[in-house]
Amino acid sequence: MVNNSFDALFDSQAENQRMMFERGMYGFVDNPEVDGKYTELPIDEPKLASYHIQQLVSEIGEVLDADKRWKNFRNDFYNRDAKLEELADCFIVLMNISMFSGFSADDVYNAISSKIEEVGIRISDM
Repeated sequence: MVNNSFDALFDSQAENQRMMFERGMYGFVDNPEVDGKYTELPIDEPKLASYHIQQLVSEIGEVLDADKRWKNFRNDFYNRDAKLEELADCFIVLMNISMFSGFSADDVYNAISSKIEEVGIRISDM
């Protein structure tokens, strides 16, 4: 049975990040002694958080490219599958940003839950 929890997704992405370090896929992290610290994630690493924030901007652009209906009344291009894939990329990159900001899956889940509840209260108070 597949575990569909947020924890499981976060842990799977952390494992992807660990494999990237093992394979030297982050060119600006090339010291093996430094790389060793990435076996335990999350970790507060501003340079990697910044890198992934920049990546998120690119991914958001790809979401907009997959659905051009926002542009104006003459644009009706919409690729549902591509948009969903790009949205998934955005969530994955947000997990990376969280990981490299020192936040655990529980931290992120609790912050999201709390914010959704807070917004719901604001809406109901309007």
